[in-house]
Amino acid sequence: MGSLVIKKVKYDGDKYNYESPKLDNGINIIIGDNGSGKSTFTFFIEYCLGGYLKYFNPENKTEKYHEIINDTNNYIELDIEINSESYSLKRFIGGNIIHINFKNEYYSLPIYRGKSEIDSDIEIFSDWLLDKLSITKQELNLGTIKWRLNINDLFRLIIYDQDTPSKKIYKEPTNLNFVTDSLVIRKTIFEVLLGISSDEYFRKFEDFKQKTILRDKEQLKLENFEEKYSGIDLDLLKIDNDLNNMNSKLEELYIQRDLFMSSNKNVDKKTILISELQHEIIQQEIEISDLNIALRSNEIEYNKILDYFQSQSNEINEIEKIIFTNDKLNLFSFKVCPFCLSEHNPKDNHCLCGSEIIDEDYEKYRYTSKEYENILKHKKKSLETIQTALDSYTKEISNFSSKKEKLETIINEQTNKLKTLIGSTSVDTNTEAINLLHDEILKQLKIIESEEYKKKISIEKQLLIENYRIARKNYKDVKEEFEKLQRKFEIDNKTIISDFNEIYENLILDSSADAYKAEINEDYMPIIDDGIYKNKSASVPIRLLYFYTILALAIKYESVKHPKLLIIDTPEDSGIDDDNLKKDLTLLESALNYVEASKKSFQVILTTGLEKYPDEFKDFIKEKFNKKNEGKFILKEK
Repeated sequence: MGSLVIKKVKYDGDKYNYESPKLDNGINIIIGDNGSGKSTFTFFIEYCLGGYLKYFNPENKTEKYHEIINDTNNYIELDIEINSESYSLKRFIGGNIIHINFKNEYYSLPIYRGKSEIDSDIEIFSDWLLDKLSITKQELNLGTIKWRLNINDLFRLIIYDQDTPSKKIYKEPTNLNFVTDSLVIRKTIFEVLLGISSDEYFRKFEDFKQKTILRDKEQLKLENFEEKYSGIDLDLLKIDNDLNNMNSKLEELYIQRDLFMSSNKNVDKKTILISELQHEIIQQEIEISDLNIALRSNEIEYNKILDYFQSQSNEINEIEKIIFTNDKLNLFSFKVCPFCLSEHNPKDNHCLCGSEIIDEDYEKYRYTSKEYENILKHKKKSLETIQTALDSYTKEISNFSSKKEKLETIINEQTNKLKTLIGSTSVDTNTEAINLLHDEILKQLKIIESEEYKKKISIEKQLLIENYRIARKNYKDVKEEFEKLQRKFEIDNKTIISDFNEIYENLILDSSADAYKAEINEDYMPIIDDGIYKNKSASVPIRLLYFYTILALAIKYESVKHPKLLIIDTPEDSGIDDDNLKKDLTLLESALNYVEASKKSFQVILTTGLEKYPDEFKDFIKEKFNKKNEGKFILKEK
């Protein structure tokens, strides 16, 4: 079971910046009045973890976050811990790449998967994060659509946002439609996070399906083969005995023919054949010489391009490192002395040394991190083109080498034939007897060829029988393992669902929902008081406590894949009053007490109003914004 902890949130641009205090394991509270930036805080986290935020999209015509959209060279950086290992993530506003820093390593991954066959298999940020959290990537078949579950899908039960109506429980997906918000996908998200979709069980289920398909395929091959060759005796032992007898008879015919042909030599015919073979060998050696020249030329060009490829790769690695370090070092700023790092007020159009800068002799060598990201994109695109050229030369070199090997083999064969011819003899006597023997030999060769074909299909049948035997055995073995896991899987799932219902009901009974019963149905959706109508404000605790319960189970069970991170953004919607909200928020500690969470690692980040949190939570406050009275907004002007 993996864990994800947010340690620090940073934003930086040409106009604004923000850096959060250090966030801890356990409960972290961010308070503020309306419009002060509470939700922005959670937006930064979600965006830098690969999420889509409509507010940060300049194409969005209705709900733009003007300060961020109108800022330039701006990015978000997160300091996080995954399984106690420290990482830094960086994403530029409007960019679709996550830059990752781990110790002395710097690399970058795209957020979205390409549509082409080649791009569809490349690693994206979601793949990387799911692997780190030990969550198996799921692929769903929804009719004609294939859906790969990613980290943003799982965030729908990790991030409690204020935009989604509370009755829906799950956070709304990025692109809301009948597929993205289908029951299949929602159930899969729940099952993956709760460990109900046991990795071992589903791997074995996939293995069982594959073994069943393979067994059926091998059985069909064998049945088709037997139908095609029905009536033919394919006893391999009998065929081998017959072939031995036939080859013995053929050998006797060859011996008889050689005796008739050994009495006389035909020098003229031999000389013509020798001359023709010599001419062919010379022509082939000339062709090999041409191939050697072409090979050498291509290898030289390949090595040149390979050197360039390696040079470009090194540049890309350096740029990926610079993207993280450029803004921190700021070595090329004319406002800071590069030696003592003291502030320096330069004179317009003059260098640090005092010399006048002449426009036509001046070149700009300083780039922003955003410009470096654009350079990185072009460099990577250029690298793809270079790789294509390398592949082309590799193919040419392989073709030339293959042709050369074939020619060398032919030359060797013809040289040996030439040697044989020079020392050979041919006869010119007993022509009629020799012709009869030739006919007998040809007839015998045809019989042997037919028998060899029978032997070939007999061997093929034996192979098909063996493949089917192995496929059937593998199927039986995996079936037994799968059925055993299935029984365990069903027992474990009943335990988890039972625990979910117990914790959830206890929390609901103590909440402002004014309910006497709570459980989840077969679709994992909450049913309160057997489905009796509740007032609108009751939907807040119903949804909030659902998220609490999932977190509690993640802390309790090793099999649960939820990363033990819960982000709650401003839950005071749907008309719930402050006292009831405080009551429901307090139940977070009750949920954690059920599983003795104080002894384990987890993180909750809650944003709420200035006076809309329980008194017991005062010590958990990490950040306070107050735009109305103190003018304290999350983004600080530079």
